[in-house]
Amino acid sequence: MRGSGSARGREIGSNLVSPQFDLYVSRASWLHRLDPRTKMAFVTVSFALLLLNDQLTLMVAYLVAVHLLLRQAEIPWSRIRWLWDRTWLVSLMIFLLWPIFYPSGEPVLVGWRFIQITVPSLVEGLSAALRVIDLAFAVLVLLVSTDQTRLVQGLVRLGLPFEWGLGLAIGLRYLPLLHGTYQTITDAQRARGWSPGQGSLIRRARAYVPALVALVIAALRLSDALTLALAARGFQPGQPRSVRRPLRMERADGWVLGASGLLLVAAVVLRFGLP
Repeated sequence: MRGSGSARGREIGSNLVSPQFDLYVSRASWLHRLDPRTKMAFVTVSFALLLLNDQLTLMVAYLVAVHLLLRQAEIPWSRIRWLWDRTWLVSLMIFLLWPIFYPSGEPVLVGWRFIQITVPSLVEGLSAALRVIDLAFAVLVLLVSTDQTRLVQGLVRLGLPFEWGLGLAIGLRYLPLLHGTYQTITDAQRARGWSPGQGSLIRRARAYVPALVALVIAALRLSDALTLALAARGFQPGQPRSVRRPLRMERADGWVLGASGLLLVAAVVLRFGLP
């Protein structure tokens, strides 16, 4: 009984931290061992590369490279597919609307009144759509390989005030908890015959009031407990803090930062050309 109870507890805990809030995948790869500041630099350089240039071959090459990077870091396909499920529709709309609003060049494939769809405009639309996907995957590299605590710690080391970093860490930690609490409340209400999906819009909005009141009460209790926990640990704003696992740059970080620097130079050269 004790074993099944603990297993059930772990299952509930894993359900609370859903991919909607935490994309981190715990692995022992070299990407996970990199300093979070190094990965932030990689994301920044990737943004510069993708925003300064619009070549279709570059967009395709970056997309393939980042997929190989994620798979080499043992990131499961479920995480990669999760991002694809949330970007493909927006990218498809960009690809379809771009030739209509930004016609350019020849030959003209479709000409009807003010609409002229050309081959160059289709290529530009595909490049713009892939750019959105590439930018999303650049951020995904950071999120799936960096624990939230280490991510906030890296931001603090880069100059973010500790109090802001603590607030961000608390938000990242308790957002999935509040989401799980809301799900528990609504499930309990439905078990008692609660049916918010019937009636007019105003009536359905009023039906959610009991669930929202219960959620607010739970959030206030959680806030009170968190305040007492911080006070018990001697938290004082403005005072220097220590960490159990300080960030340290390793040799691999130097290699990645060097490669990121070369990538930034390549982005500038591709955009503006050699001086």
